[in-house]
Amino acid sequence: MRIKKSIFTKLVASFILYAVVMILTFIFCIWLEATFIGEGNMHRLHPENVIDPKGNVVNLEIIKKVGGWIEELDENYHVIHAYGQKQTDKYAYSAEDLLELTASFGTGKYIGFFIRPEESDKKYLCIYDRDIMEPGITVKLNNVDNFDTPNLFFIFFPLSFLEIVLISLYLKKKIKNPLAKIIEGMEGLTSGANGSGINITTEAEFEKIVDTFNLMTRQLAAEKAEKERLTRNKNQMLLELSHDIKTPVSTIKSYINALEAGLVPDEKRNGTYRIIDAKINRVQKLIDDMFMMLKMDHPDYRLNPESVNLCEYLRQLCAEYYDEITKAGFAFDIDIPETEINVLIDTDLFSRVVGNLLSNAKRYNRSGKVISVRLTRDNSQITLAVCDDGSEIDRNLAPQIFNAFSRGDKARRTDGGTGLGLAITKIILEKHGGGIRYFREGETNVFEAVLPKDMPTPVPASCIRRQTAERPEARCPQ
Repeated sequence: MRIKKSIFTKLVASFILYAVVMILTFIFCIWLEATFIGEGNMHRLHPENVIDPKGNVVNLEIIKKVGGWIEELDENYHVIHAYGQKQTDKYAYSAEDLLELTASFGTGKYIGFFIRPEESDKKYLCIYDRDIMEPGITVKLNNVDNFDTPNLFFIFFPLSFLEIVLISLYLKKKIKNPLAKIIEGMEGLTSGANGSGINITTEAEFEKIVDTFNLMTRQLAAEKAEKERLTRNKNQMLLELSHDIKTPVSTIKSYINALEAGLVPDEKRNGTYRIIDAKINRVQKLIDDMFMMLKMDHPDYRLNPESVNLCEYLRQLCAEYYDEITKAGFAFDIDIPETEINVLIDTDLFSRVVGNLLSNAKRYNRSGKVISVRLTRDNSQITLAVCDDGSEIDRNLAPQIFNAFSRGDKARRTDGGTGLGLAITKIILEKHGGGIRYFREGETNVFEAVLPKDMPTPVPASCIRRQTAERPEARCPQ
C-alpha cells in the first residue's frame, strides 16, 4: 500500500529543494563571474590586490577587462606613468581633485583608490568606472587569535533549515485548518445531514472553495426539499386518486353484478349501460388528468412554445365554447383587444387553461347567469380574466383551490369534476413563466391568469365586445 505524503512533508521538501537550488545557483554565478572576469579569483579586482607590497603592478589584464587603469603619481600628484587604457586627459591632481575622485559620495564617472605599497615610496591611483566598482565599509578584526570564530557552514545551513521548518509549520496551519473544515462539511453532507455550510475566514483561494461548497450545499438542500415536496404531492395525489377511482369502480362492479344476476329489468338495461359507460369515462378522465399532472410537475418537462397572436387565438377558443356556455343558460361576455398581442405559448396546453377556467365557471356557477372573459395588457404582463357572477367560494377553501383534488364547497358543489383542473391550469401557467390567482370583487368571482410579455406590441387603442342579449350590462370588473 502506497503511503501518501502530507502537505507539510511536501512543503518541507519543496523549501529544501528550493534552498539547495538557490545555493547552487549562487555558487555557479560566482564561479562564472570569477572565471570570465577574475580569471578564477574575484579578489584580483580589489584595489589592494592590484599593487604588490614592493610597488609592482599586478593583475593589470584583469583590471583592463573591466575598463580600469592604474596611474603612478609623483610627490606633487602628477601622473608619471599610466598602466592600461587611460580614459581621462587629466595628468595632474590637486588635493581637492583627489578628494573628489576617491570619495564614495563623488558624482564623477570614475572612482579612484589611492594606494601606497608597504615596501615602496611609490604612489598609485587605481581607477574604475563608478558603475563597476562601488566603495564600501569594511571592518577588520585584528588580534583575535583567542576568539573562536565558527565556520560559516555550521551557522548558515542550520539557520536556513530552521527557517524552512518554521515557514512550513506556518503554512501548514494556514492550509490544514481550512481543509479540515471543508472535509468536515463534506463528511456531514455525505452522511446524509442537511448541513448549514462552512463558516470560516481564510485566504482568498480557500474562500472561493468555501463559497462554492456553500452554494452547492444550498442547491442540494433546495433540491432535496423540492424532491420531498414532489414525493409528498405525488403520494397525496395517488391517495386521492385511489379514493376517487374507488367510488366509480364500486358502482361499475355493482351494476355488472346486477346485470349478471338478471336483477335489472329489460327496460332499464340501456340506462344501466349508460351509467357504466359514464363511470368508466370518469375513471379514464381521472387517469388522464393525473398523468398530465405528474408529467408536467416534473422539473425536466419542457414546453413546445410558438409565437401566436393571443387575441385571435383566444377568440377561436371562446367560439368553441360559445354554444356550450349559452346552451347552459349563461350570457357569454367577451372583451378582447382588436390589435395583436404576440406571445410565446404552448398552444395545446394553453387551450387547456382556457377550457379548464371556462368549464370551472360553468360547472360551479349555480346562482349566476354570466360568464365573462377579458384580455388586457400593460407594460410588463398580459392578463386573462375569466369571471362569473355565481356564489363566492368559501374563504377557507379559496387558498387551496389550486391544489390537486380540491373541489367546490357547500355553495359551489361539484357535479363530477376530477379536482385536478385548476391544479393543472396553475402548473401550465407557471411553466410559461406566469401564474394564476382567485379573488372576489364585488359580486363577481375572478380567476386571473398572468403571462409575461414576450413580444412587446403597441397598447391597443380599442377593444371589441361580443356578448349575448340576456345580460348585456354584465362584464368582468375593470
